[in-house]
Amino acid sequence: MEMEIKSAKEENIRNSVPFVKQLSTESSKAKPDPNFSINGDAQPYGPTTQRLFLWTQIFAAFAVSMGSMIVGFTSGYTSPALLSMNETLSITKDEGSWIGGLMPLAALVGGIAGGPLIEFAGRKLTIMCISIPFFIGWMLIANAAKVAMVFAGRALCGVCVGIGSLAFPVYVGETIQPEVRGALGLLPTAFGNIGILLAFFVGNFLNWSNLAFFGAALPVPVFLLMIIAPETPRWYISKGRADDARKSLQWLRGKNVDTEKEMRDLMRSQAEADLTKGSNTFAQLFSKKYLPAVLISLGLMLFQQLSGINAVIFYSSELFLMAGSTLDKDMCSIIIGVVNFVSTFIATAIIDRLGRKILLYVSSVSMITTLTILGSYLYIRDMKVDVSSYGWLPLACLMIYVLGFSIGFGPIPWLMLGEILPSRIRGTAASLATGLNFTCTFIITTSFHKIVQWINMSGAMWLYSAVCIIGLLFVIFFVPETKGKSLEEIEKKLTGGSRRVRSHSSSKPVVNGC
Repeated sequence: MEMEIKSAKEENIRNSVPFVKQLSTESSKAKPDPNFSINGDAQPYGPTTQRLFLWTQIFAAFAVSMGSMIVGFTSGYTSPALLSMNETLSITKDEGSWIGGLMPLAALVGGIAGGPLIEFAGRKLTIMCISIPFFIGWMLIANAAKVAMVFAGRALCGVCVGIGSLAFPVYVGETIQPEVRGALGLLPTAFGNIGILLAFFVGNFLNWSNLAFFGAALPVPVFLLMIIAPETPRWYISKGRADDARKSLQWLRGKNVDTEKEMRDLMRSQAEADLTKGSNTFAQLFSKKYLPAVLISLGLMLFQQLSGINAVIFYSSELFLMAGSTLDKDMCSIIIGVVNFVSTFIATAIIDRLGRKILLYVSSVSMITTLTILGSYLYIRDMKVDVSSYGWLPLACLMIYVLGFSIGFGPIPWLMLGEILPSRIRGTAASLATGLNFTCTFIITTSFHKIVQWINMSGAMWLYSAVCIIGLLFVIFFVPETKGKSLEEIEKKLTGGSRRVRSHSSSKPVVNGC
């Protein structure tokens, strides 16, 4: 018996030698079978999915995000600049309010005009072109001898802010692959927060005029970077320029990546959109086919602003004084700014793991809880109860509130603006959503003091908390998850898609992997 086993072992070893020798001596790599291929590529022993080529997509997202940094710098400019500006130009309190308020008003105009502009001129050219009026606007402010020049510069920059706020998420949404669209799609928001902090930091060392000169330098790298970055493939397809779309897609995905399937999806999506091309675009926004996507986008923008974030941020120092906080108000404002900055990068790191809806849930619950606690604290204090031992509570609540907002309802509505709007109405619908956002921003910031007069600060916090509860229900029942889905898949889900598209998509494609 032992001899039979030994004989069998020797036989197995002899039979194994040719295969071992072939692997060890002929080649360090397995030889491909010429009759076997994956996705048309003769690389059967390579990855079975397309490689995720990141560098070009990171470059495109970075170029756009530099533009978003100008938006943040424009928003943060007035806070450090007004004090030194008052010493030089002797501005009144009302003029100072208009210097701050002109920007969101002009951004409303820019947001409305931006939709037709990105459809006519393209996403890339629009972003490049706003760099020029951005530069002119900052130069007007920097060389202002009268307040009127400051007004003109702020208005011009505000229009660019509105156009850019619309164009940036659309560009990113149309160029980045689904696997990393969440992380890279939040880069513009993160860079916007960098711009705000940059204005605060540089403003400590420069007066209002030199700070404006610094702002005038920011559009230059954006213009240069966007020269290199490509136009989005979807815009090329919408204009019938398939060859240009293929070149753009190849640049974004990598020269060795097969992009034919993605090109076919783009062409099919555009062909379906062309079926309604003769109809009025604005009227289509409220058609049965497109209304769900439009209402979801508008709802996210509405609840973003009605959560009270701009009122809380703009009047944080005043809120700390009214709350009787034992901490220095200026230090509290700086801490909140840092939390806002850091939390956006936290969202960037986790959004493609957890998804959009989970972060919106966490965001809503955080804001509801902290606003309710802060309102209760203020109410008890108004009842003449000693709360001095809890002087840390207002800062703690606002830190968690800003953290919650910045990982969810802050960046995600802008990210989803470029994801859920169908290609046929994307420009017009994005204009409507952006206009609504800046309208709500203006209303919330200008009505905050009146709301406090009517229902006290505690009532204002509870009011914003109630709005956040409604926003949470809106997310639960109406907002779809878009993590890892292509724009064509999202559009098909929200619009129903054509029978031909549905039948073609019944066999799920291989998702690009790392």
